[in-house]
Amino acid sequence: MVKKSFAVIGLGQFGRAVVEELVANSADVIAIDNDEEIVKKVAALLPTAFVADSTDEQALKELGLPDVDAAIVAFGGNKEAAVLTTVILRDMGIKQIIVRSDDDYFVPIMKKLGATEVITPQKAAGIALANRLGNEDFKDFYKLDDKHSVISLLVNHAFVPTTIVELNPKIRYGVSLVLIIRNGKSFIPGGADSILPDDNIFVVGSTKEIREFRETLNGKKKIK
Repeated sequence: MVKKSFAVIGLGQFGRAVVEELVANSADVIAIDNDEEIVKKVAALLPTAFVADSTDEQALKELGLPDVDAAIVAFGGNKEAAVLTTVILRDMGIKQIIVRSDDDYFVPIMKKLGATEVITPQKAAGIALANRLGNEDFKDFYKLDDKHSVISLLVNHAFVPTTIVELNPKIRYGVSLVLIIRNGKSFIPGGADSILPDDNIFVVGSTKEIREFRETLNGKKKIK
């Protein structure tokens, strides 16, 4: 498999997290920020961390950005810089440009300017927080699209062990069980596996569907 290369522009908390995960996955990464102190911290992770102005097209060319497979514009506060950087990356011919935006208003604008994907981490964090606060046994919440989410549930300690075949969550509730964490170990479950009390399970579906499935796990509803 050909190793992919990435440029991460903006090395705040979000950008640094992206860099760390890419490096952990053995990707080639060019990391860029205009703050020397921030770059020094990231340089401990990889040698290709540079101080540069992302609105300076020549500087980006000299750092080899036209050759990367994808670029991530990871800063959200400076809208003007984000716009200029996106346009420069587009004109360089980079096929995949992911842009962070902290303002929904700019999402369609950034797409028109060349972003292939725009993410709004603050909005996603707010949605996740609201769902966790409104559903105390939702341990984690990750929104996938307008309808589907991945939600982590803690199984009630009084739950009677039941096989996944018997529960049949896909047919009965419209959800898919994708991971179980038990006693500190995780595994992808098969139909013959059982859900046990105090399991931490990860389920994909709509919030409404997962709520109904959760009520069964909590013993509030009988298995359909």
